[in-house]
Amino acid sequence: MVIEAAPRLLLDLSWSLRWAGSPVGILRVERELARYAFATLPTAHAVFFDPDTRQYRLLDRAIAQKFLAGDAVLDTLGLRDPGRVGRRKSDRIPKFLRPAARWLLQSRHMLLQTLERRRLAATSPAAAERLARLQAPLIAGKYRGLMVKPDGSRRDFVPLDALKSEPIKFRPDDILLCAGAGWSHTDIDAIRAQKQATPFRLALVCYDIIPILFPDFYKPHDVESFTHYFEGAFPAADLVLVNSRRVEADVQTWCASRGLPLRQTTVVPLGADIPAATAAPGGAAAPAAGALPHGLEPQKFALFVSTIEPRKGHRLLYAVWLRLLEAGIPQKTGFKLAFVGRPGWMVDDLVRALDTDTRLQGTLLRLDRIDDSTMRALQAGAAFGLYPSRYEGYGLPLVEAFHLGKAVIASTGGSLPEVAGPFSPCLDPEDADVWFSTLRRWIEDPSARAPYEQTIRTSFRHPGWTEAAALIFGRIEALLAVSASTDADASAAAARVRGQVS
Repeated sequence: MVIEAAPRLLLDLSWSLRWAGSPVGILRVERELARYAFATLPTAHAVFFDPDTRQYRLLDRAIAQKFLAGDAVLDTLGLRDPGRVGRRKSDRIPKFLRPAARWLLQSRHMLLQTLERRRLAATSPAAAERLARLQAPLIAGKYRGLMVKPDGSRRDFVPLDALKSEPIKFRPDDILLCAGAGWSHTDIDAIRAQKQATPFRLALVCYDIIPILFPDFYKPHDVESFTHYFEGAFPAADLVLVNSRRVEADVQTWCASRGLPLRQTTVVPLGADIPAATAAPGGAAAPAAGALPHGLEPQKFALFVSTIEPRKGHRLLYAVWLRLLEAGIPQKTGFKLAFVGRPGWMVDDLVRALDTDTRLQGTLLRLDRIDDSTMRALQAGAAFGLYPSRYEGYGLPLVEAFHLGKAVIASTGGSLPEVAGPFSPCLDPEDADVWFSTLRRWIEDPSARAPYEQTIRTSFRHPGWTEAAALIFGRIEALLAVSASTDADASAAAARVRGQVS
């Protein structure tokens, strides 16, 4: 077989196209890997999965950069998440009636979309500005979060057909890297079928399989979608990249229990970049780009950064904090607790309690949708961190805290002891008494956490994203080398057979 061009590295950016706002968790990894690849790897290309055609489409690099920078977001009206097909009310409407139904049921969205198509296609800045002014009265509520950035500037709200992207024609030497939420945004059955038709190489980043291990923490249909995805993805992947030894063991054990073939796994750390301006010598807080939220004082609060979801341990800390208040511990020094993260699923009652419980008396702050500068101020100003999660595949907030010289009271869940190492204690996430006593000690006596802070200052090191991405792509390039070697061996064997026949 004749190879037409250099082997391509195809980066699946399906989630990055759909997301507006500050990147979180897995999305941050998808974007950091893409930024590194576009800056250093000439063969890197952006692709996204189109659920309507069940195919990957090639995305122009300049357009991809706009999505990665948060300057554009895909208009997903009518675009179904493969993992949720049949779960939305609109799925019950016959396909030929959906355009009319959208104008009837979602007239504001349809009008915004029509005007946005024209604005994006405008031939002059003046024409684009006129169309933007027409849109302005319609941009409210959820649309404002999608179409307007935190600084007030416009974000492109791009309909799928406006991307003018072509379906990918896979070649055997292609490597497709999937580092996002494939269980939601792609169709693993379609990907496997394409891979069987043209055996390209698939590199898969797996952060954890927690919905499989702890299904009670998730909605049943999400567990179903997640499980179905990995039942197909693990056997199809030529390389599975995981970010901890714990996750690697979980994946290997689960695949063995299901009789699923698993080719090759490798452990690679995730990167973490903390702006230097937020860290001062000795780990003390330095002036940050933003100010602390009202009610918080430097070194007088503990910080827990996480989406509020059942697994993360917010209920544990809420209960422990009430006990501390009953004992008068925080009141002695004006110490507070800050939860930073958006509400997730199955936590409506908890969020309501956090916002209305008068016993908290402003001592527990729930912060959502904060900007990057405020986040840096919180990280730098905290006395220490908290991470009581029942189970984690990695624990990036620990790494970010260590970068700033902050110790963290973490849990023993999953990979957290692996990440925490000698830099912080790890407690049983179900033992409220030990959390109460440890928090009390760290609040009353800062010297109790001093040995950890000293160890962090003298011994902690973790790769930034440039180093981590280089390592990840190094492992992927090794896969490419294996692919090239296999193709060469196959070609040589075929030549020998032809020689024997002739």
